[in-house]
Amino acid sequence: MEKLKRIADILEKLGVAGIALAIYQDKSQNLGWAILALALSIYLTRREK
Repeated sequence: MEKLKRIADILEKLGVAGIALAIYQDKSQNLGWAILALALSIYLTRREK
């Protein structure tokens, strides 16, 4: 359970940073990957509860 929480936290940080970079650099493909990472983080967090 603890590993799953850590992975979800890492994915959340990558997602948020990726969204910020994608918007700043105007890269739509990177925005897609960042949103995917954020969605996976949300899924893992809800699954844990």
